Amino acid sequence: MPYSFMYDLTRLSKSVFRQIFESAYEAKVHTLLGTQAKRFVETFKIDQATGLNLAEAVELIEDIVEVQLANMLQRDDFENAQRKALLLPHCARSRMDKHCMADFDATIPSYKCQNCREDCPTSKAVRLGEEKGYDVYIIPGGACAEKILKDRAYGGVVGVACGAELKMALGLLDKLGIAGQGVFLTRNGCANTSVSLENLKKVL
Repeated sequence: MPYSFMYDLTRLSKSVFRQIFESAYEAKVHTLLGTQAKRFVETFKIDQATGLNLAEAVELIEDIVEVQLANMLQRDDFENAQRKALLLPHCARSRMDKHCMADFDATIPSYKCQNCREDCPTSKAVRLGEEKGYDVYIIPGGACAEKILKDRAYGGVVGVACGAELKMALGLLDKLGIAGQGVFLTRNGCANTSVSLENLKKVL
């Protein structure tokens, strides 16, 4: 289930995340405890930078670290996978009305990007994935991801979503024996969400 709160991580510097990940890794933290996450939040003033309350900021940091550590643990298997998919959230499209020319195919289920807007982040992400040889899907939710991954033999998958959905996906990928990499949305919500194309490119 998506978060009950909205966040925007674009106000935080990359060095903040690097320090958090390095600290968690050095401490051999596989599941970040609340007290440690709280310390990170207070040290880097993440609640103030994002406008979240303390509990929300702690939950967000716990999820970011858990997803990042899962990425690290699965990276070798992911890189060795022959067939890979990229799952993008439909909420990152620049327009979610009739101005978006993407067609939805319920049999897959996925939107097919028509690259109608060069400035659309989803269009840019689709091009990145396709250039790297990925099968790219633009999906409305986790149920679509499960159907796509069950029906096709992928060895690796990159998913772009909020942390709550990425964490749920970890269980599904484990059940299906697929190595995964999660890319956190830098801004969540039901529309106009944001993903760092730089981060996505590094993962791909």
